[in-house]
Amino acid sequence: MTAHHRDEVITVPRDEYEALKAEVRRLRRELGRQQALLAIMDNAANPGRLRTFTRDELAAEWGVSG
Repeated sequence: MTAHHRDEVITVPRDEYEALKAEVRRLRRELGRQQALLAIMDNAANPGRLRTFTRDELAAEWGVSG
């Protein structure tokens, strides 16, 4: 295993970096959609026990920083 130091610098080409950021955003949106679908299905299965979300919880699920 390689030891990592905080002062090591890793360079990534700008286009690759932007592509990685876009993929992370896409994955966060997909995860948010999956979580929302699970919540909807749970609410449908248990109508007397509706789940509520705070703004912070929703932002975290969707990967939106406030």
